Amino acid sequence: MTEARKRGVGSMMGFLLPAEQEGFGVLCLYSRRPGAFTEESERAGALLAFHAEVALSAARTHAQMEQALATRHEIGQAMGILMARHRIPENEAFNALRRHSQNHNVKLREVARLVCEQGALPRP
Repeated sequence: MTEARKRGVGSMMGFLLPAEQEGFGVLCLYSRRPGAFTEESERAGALLAFHAEVALSAARTHAQMEQALATRHEIGQAMGILMARHRIPENEAFNALRRHSQNHNVKLREVARLVCEQGALPRP
Protein backbone atom coordinates (compact mmCIF):
# COMPACT_ATOMS: atom_id res chain seq x y z
CA MET A 1 0.00 0.00 0.00
CA THR A 2 1.40 3.40 -0.94
CA GLU A 3 1.86 6.23 1.51
CA ALA A 4 -0.79 8.27 -0.33
CA ARG A 5 -3.33 5.44 0.00
CA LYS A 6 -2.50 5.13 3.71
CA ARG A 7 -3.37 8.81 4.06
CA GLY A 8 -6.71 8.40 2.34
CA VAL A 9 -5.82 9.48 -1.19
CA GLY A 10 -7.75 7.48 -3.78
CA SER A 11 -6.96 9.61 -6.85
CA MET A 12 -4.60 12.42 -7.65
CA MET A 13 -3.91 14.65 -10.60
CA GLY A 14 -1.05 17.14 -11.05
CA PHE A 15 -0.43 20.08 -13.34
CA LEU A 16 2.97 21.66 -13.97
CA LEU A 17 3.09 25.41 -13.42
CA PRO A 18 6.07 26.76 -15.37
CA ALA A 19 7.87 29.71 -13.82
CA GLU A 20 10.30 32.01 -15.59
CA GLN A 21 13.41 31.66 -13.44
CA GLU A 22 12.38 29.82 -10.32
CA GLY A 23 11.98 26.44 -12.01
CA PHE A 24 8.41 25.27 -11.73
CA GLY A 25 5.54 24.60 -9.39
CA VAL A 26 2.84 21.98 -9.34
CA LEU A 27 -0.88 22.20 -8.73
CA CYS A 28 -2.00 18.90 -7.21
CA LEU A 29 -5.62 17.84 -6.86
CA TYR A 30 -6.62 14.90 -4.65
CA SER A 31 -9.74 12.83 -4.06
CA ARG A 32 -10.47 10.17 -1.48
CA ARG A 33 -12.39 8.21 -4.15
CA PRO A 34 -10.38 6.00 -6.54
CA GLY A 35 -10.90 6.89 -10.21
CA ALA A 36 -12.54 10.19 -9.28
CA PHE A 37 -11.03 12.30 -12.05
CA THR A 38 -12.51 12.38 -15.55
CA GLU A 39 -11.55 14.12 -18.78
CA GLU A 40 -13.79 16.97 -17.67
CA SER A 41 -11.91 17.09 -14.36
CA GLU A 42 -8.65 17.25 -16.30
CA ARG A 43 -9.88 20.17 -18.45
CA ALA A 44 -11.12 22.02 -15.34
CA GLY A 45 -7.81 21.32 -13.57
CA ALA A 46 -5.80 22.58 -16.54
CA LEU A 47 -7.88 25.78 -16.58
CA LEU A 48 -7.39 26.22 -12.82
CA ALA A 49 -3.63 25.64 -13.25
CA PHE A 50 -3.51 28.27 -16.00
CA HIS A 51 -5.25 30.81 -13.74
CA ALA A 52 -2.94 29.90 -10.85
CA GLU A 53 0.11 30.52 -13.05
CA VAL A 54 -1.25 33.90 -14.18
CA ALA A 55 -1.85 34.88 -10.53
CA LEU A 56 1.62 33.69 -9.45
CA SER A 57 3.24 35.55 -12.34
CA ALA A 58 1.40 38.75 -11.42
CA ALA A 59 2.46 38.36 -7.78
CA ARG A 60 6.11 37.87 -8.82
CA THR A 61 5.94 40.94 -11.07
CA HIS A 62 4.40 42.99 -8.28
CA ALA A 63 7.10 41.90 -5.81
CA GLN A 64 9.84 42.72 -8.34
CA MET A 65 8.35 46.17 -8.95
CA GLU A 66 8.20 46.88 -5.21
CA GLN A 67 11.82 45.78 -4.85
CA ALA A 68 12.86 47.98 -7.77
CA LEU A 69 11.11 51.01 -6.26
CA ALA A 70 12.70 50.41 -2.87
CA THR A 71 16.12 50.01 -4.51
CA ARG A 72 15.65 53.17 -6.56
CA HIS A 73 14.70 55.09 -3.44
CA GLU A 74 17.74 53.83 -1.53
CA ILE A 75 20.09 54.65 -4.42
CA GLY A 76 18.60 58.16 -4.51
CA GLN A 77 19.20 58.57 -0.78
CA ALA A 78 22.79 57.37 -1.13
CA MET A 79 23.36 59.79 -3.99
CA GLY A 80 21.97 62.63 -1.86
CA ILE A 81 24.33 61.73 0.98
CA LEU A 82 27.34 61.74 -1.36
CA MET A 83 26.21 64.97 -3.04
CA ALA A 84 25.87 66.77 0.30
CA ARG A 85 29.01 65.34 1.85
CA HIS A 86 31.33 65.92 -1.12
CA ARG A 87 29.49 68.82 -2.77
CA ILE A 88 29.29 66.99 -6.09
CA PRO A 89 26.55 66.92 -8.74
CA GLU A 90 24.04 64.11 -9.12
CA ASN A 91 25.79 62.36 -12.02
CA GLU A 92 29.11 62.25 -10.12
CA ALA A 93 27.39 60.80 -7.06
CA PHE A 94 25.81 58.06 -9.16
CA ASN A 95 29.10 57.37 -10.93
CA ALA A 96 30.85 57.03 -7.56
CA LEU A 97 28.27 54.44 -6.46
CA ARG A 98 28.54 52.61 -9.77
CA ARG A 99 32.36 52.58 -9.75
CA HIS A 100 32.45 51.27 -6.19
CA SER A 101 29.93 48.57 -7.13
CA GLN A 102 31.95 47.47 -10.15
CA ASN A 103 35.39 47.73 -8.54
CA HIS A 104 34.38 45.69 -5.51
CA ASN A 105 31.95 43.31 -7.22
CA VAL A 106 29.08 44.37 -4.96
CA LYS A 107 25.56 45.01 -6.17
CA LEU A 108 24.69 48.68 -6.56
CA ARG A 109 21.75 48.39 -4.17
CA GLU A 110 24.08 46.96 -1.49
CA VAL A 111 26.57 49.83 -1.93
CA ALA A 112 23.65 52.28 -1.63
CA ARG A 113 22.40 50.56 1.52
CA LEU A 114 25.85 50.81 3.10
CA VAL A 115 26.18 54.49 2.18
CA CYS A 116 22.78 55.15 3.78
CA GLU A 117 23.86 53.32 6.95
CA GLN A 118 27.43 54.67 7.18
CA GLY A 119 27.09 58.08 5.56
CA ALA A 120 29.93 57.40 3.11
CA LEU A 121 31.18 54.88 0.59
CA PRO A 122 32.28 51.73 2.41
CA ARG A 123 35.98 51.16 2.91
CA PRO A 124 37.31 48.03 1.16
